[in-house]
Amino acid sequence: MKNMWQSSGGKTDGEPSMEAALRELEEETGLVAESEDLKFLINNLNYNCDVYTLKVHPNIELDLMEPEKNGEWEKFSFEAYERMAREGRTTPTHTTCIEPILHRIKPKSQSPK
Repeated sequence: MKNMWQSSGGKTDGEPSMEAALRELEEETGLVAESEDLKFLINNLNYNCDVYTLKVHPNIELDLMEPEKNGEWEKFSFEAYERMAREGRTTPTHTTCIEPILHRIKPKSQSPK
């Protein structure tokens, strides 16, 4: 969505969700990951989309594979992501599903009250 922060993603080509996530990750960022590198977070029933997380180390460069579709990749902390989602500056899946995403990512001792 234009002018909103979003993660890589796309439609499945009939393959399982995990395979689609790995394919889209490589197609859009140039990163090659294995299924054990991704962590399933949620399925957004409104869009029937699965959301995964992948830790990308600060020294890893992300390729701009689709410059006609996207701006430069920008890495930011999870806290910055949470703030952007709560402010509605992310795509609807991240904005409306921030609570279940937080529940799956943050240790119980850090979960919002």
